[in-house]
Amino acid sequence: MRSSVVIFLALLVAACQPVPRPFQHDRAAAPNELLQLSDAGGIRVQAVEDAPRAPAERLADEMVAALIKRNVPAFRSGGNRTSLVLASQVVDPGQDAHIAWTLFGPDGDTVGSYNLVLEGTPIDSWANADPDLMAAMAQTAAEPISRLVQHERVAEVQAPPIYVGDIRGANEQQALRLRTSLRQALRGLGTRLSNVSSQDTLTASADVKITQLAGAMSEVAIVWRIHDPFGTEIGKIDQASPVPDKAVAEQWGTLARQAGVAAAAGISQLVSSIDWRDGFLPPPPEPPSRGLPR
Repeated sequence: MRSSVVIFLALLVAACQPVPRPFQHDRAAAPNELLQLSDAGGIRVQAVEDAPRAPAERLADEMVAALIKRNVPAFRSGGNRTSLVLASQVVDPGQDAHIAWTLFGPDGDTVGSYNLVLEGTPIDSWANADPDLMAAMAQTAAEPISRLVQHERVAEVQAPPIYVGDIRGANEQQALRLRTSLRQALRGLGTRLSNVSSQDTLTASADVKITQLAGAMSEVAIVWRIHDPFGTEIGKIDQASPVPDKAVAEQWGTLARQAGVAAAAGISQLVSSIDWRDGFLPPPPEPPSRGLPR
């Protein structure tokens, strides 16, 4: 049985001041063990063209970390004559916006390319280089890019699609907004979705609790759970934040979008971290019950 993975994310709320992220891992402080290359060419990752400076730089940094995680030497600067170059550009013709990643060889020839879907990504989260969103995007794109230089790797085993199921504890309109926001955010990260639950899908559901606080404030708490077809919980994401009552009543769409983006980043990271080569693993049988001695 797969062990449960718990990811804590703060519920992002539109506000003038930065939102505290007490559970966020400080990726910037993590040492890059492969910055100094020996005779390995590696991949030099360039900033994203036609993107605001913050996401252009942050996404490139996250791509370096994601490639290194896949045992591909990567760096932002330096390299040698055998180094490859990973360039990227935002392509937005008015619909089907995406980031076009292209890997070039030392001779300038194209080794391969990959398009990462941007359609449906919240503008504020993208423009402000939301760390969770940037990390999830990099992890999604790093897998196909790493395969371009690791020909000996076995064919990719796709993660199962996700069905977004019940949203409990919210009214019908609130639940619809949350469900739609999560689906859009997951789709924007390249995650496969399903419109129905089946023996071949994961299911994401949520419990919403809105608690009245002092000073015309409420705490909005959302617990997202991801189950396999056997009903085994493989991961959980907790979100909670105090927000003005007026925002709950009049700006639920904004709250739902921010919650969906944060949850999608965590779910994408969770699902991509699991080895799916064996498919879904049924839970072990219950031990036989023993009657009381007579």
